[in-house]
Amino acid sequence: MSFKSKEKERIELKPSEWQKIDLSAEKELKRFDNKLKTALIPVKNVFFNISDKYHSSKASKTWLRPIVLRFAATAIAGVLVCMGINATDYKLGYEVLIDGETVGLVTEQSVVLEAIDSVKNKVLEMGNGRTYEKEPVFVRRIVSEKEAATASELSSKLLNNVGYLVNCYSIDIDGTPLFGVATEEAANWVLNKYKTQFITGEITDDTVIEFCEDVKISENFLNIGMLKTPEEALAYLGGDTKETAAYITKEDDTLWQIARDHDTTVDKILALNEGLTETIHEGMSINVEETVPLLSVKSTQTLEFTEAIPYGTEKIEDSSMYNDVVEVETEGVNGQAKVLARVTKINDVEVEKNVLSSETIVEPVAKVERIGTKERPSTTGSGSFIRPAYGSLSSRYGARWGRRHNGIDIAGAYNSPIVAADGGRVTYAGWMDGYGNYVIIDHENGYQTAYGHCASLNVSVGQRVSKGEHIANMGSTGRSTGTHLHFEVKVNSQFTDPLGYVSY
Repeated sequence: MSFKSKEKERIELKPSEWQKIDLSAEKELKRFDNKLKTALIPVKNVFFNISDKYHSSKASKTWLRPIVLRFAATAIAGVLVCMGINATDYKLGYEVLIDGETVGLVTEQSVVLEAIDSVKNKVLEMGNGRTYEKEPVFVRRIVSEKEAATASELSSKLLNNVGYLVNCYSIDIDGTPLFGVATEEAANWVLNKYKTQFITGEITDDTVIEFCEDVKISENFLNIGMLKTPEEALAYLGGDTKETAAYITKEDDTLWQIARDHDTTVDKILALNEGLTETIHEGMSINVEETVPLLSVKSTQTLEFTEAIPYGTEKIEDSSMYNDVVEVETEGVNGQAKVLARVTKINDVEVEKNVLSSETIVEPVAKVERIGTKERPSTTGSGSFIRPAYGSLSSRYGARWGRRHNGIDIAGAYNSPIVAADGGRVTYAGWMDGYGNYVIIDHENGYQTAYGHCASLNVSVGQRVSKGEHIANMGSTGRSTGTHLHFEVKVNSQFTDPLGYVSY
């Protein structure tokens, strides 16, 4: 490419714009003081004489434009040097216009393009589907380096003219703005006020309070709908969210109780746990939804408090008692200690404690237990149950048809065997209104089981039976709509759900 074509590509000025250069130069010259103006008059005259000749001569070709510009700039720079002024502070640049309005002066077009890209990205992020389509117009000017705008300054000026965006201070969590407030002071008030909500004790000099998440305050342009008052912002941060967490089941847990404790439903728990059924046992890990605050506050401070000293347990073997029997001879009593510790809490829940000193003020009293060692006969209750019959679950425990159903129904083949769920003594064997042929077994450990609608019975009152022993056959006697076993479990004379002890 020739020198001529390179210069033309770089300047990109039309004849109409050349007149703007002359006017711009004159405008810049007027900014100097009277002494400097006087010194620049010869240069100014030369510059405009050349410009006039350029416009009237046949030599007004594009390739001469940069030569005229260079001459003018060199002449002015020379006079500035003579006057003791740093000529490098001034250079040919651009006045930038958007929609006919001046938004700033720059020395390079790339600064404006960078600002426009930043504005487009911000509008795309915060404009709810809107885009920024405005294009800049560049007019040649002599620009002081001190007056030249940065890309950030231009970006802020352009965003201020976007009607649905507002300049504010945003509170960002992990790099994402949540909302904005009018001032930086308001943003700090919101965060400090939120932190103190999780500190129930005295805030000491060595208390350290911080957020678990990466929280920052930044000057930002947000959609006007994200702007909040400090009170609204505080209430928004206090709103709870749901997170999935693992829950380890305890001995007496049921899905219904777990659902109630976690403010959810059994159906939601089942949906979170593929393959889970309503039959659960101790030690299972179940996914549940837990309510957590939007921001978590971590506090660490030195505290002095009284803490319980757990009592120990002394076990004494007793050959006169069955091996599954434990009797408490002496109840244990916790002791007390005066403790100084560095305590860490998250949302006011203790997660770590580093004890600095501990002084016992009340000694604990040990618990004494007598443990049986005699082997239990198979005809006594073991405390655990097996399935009383083969079949499928046809009706659950609880409300049914406007009445309470005190057991579960197991549908199976007619005359198939029914076995004792555990060892014990038969306390009833005969006809019972509504239940037909009916058997009750006392397991002599607080548990009783009952078996109804039997076709026939194989046991009698007073007989001792072992776990798994054949006691009856499945039938449809009494009020029954088909062949099945009605199975009940009582604990300390109170009906309970059999599915807490056997699974179907």
